[in-house]
Amino acid sequence: MRSIVFEGDTWIVYEALRNKDRVLRKNLCRILKEMQREDPEKGTGKPEQLKYELSGYWSRKLSQYDRLIYKFDKNSIRVFAIGGHYEDF
Repeated sequence: MRSIVFEGDTWIVYEALRNKDRVLRKNLCRILKEMQREDPEKGTGKPEQLKYELSGYWSRKLSQYDRLIYKFDKNSIRVFAIGGHYEDF
């Protein structure tokens, strides 16, 4: 099982979702658990490999507007952004 590493202030954003948007946080938790147990390139949220300056990163939809930006290897999933569409990062 891969470990999850929250980079930068993503842990603060994750914790803020507890009070701000419980539905979004529940969806995020479900996706993170799924990525830990299965292939992070497949599954819920339409995983998409990003291009150009974000090459090497992956994106998944949390809602119509919100995204999860991450990288992964065989040991870990590194979360780089949680929130608005990746053009905002």
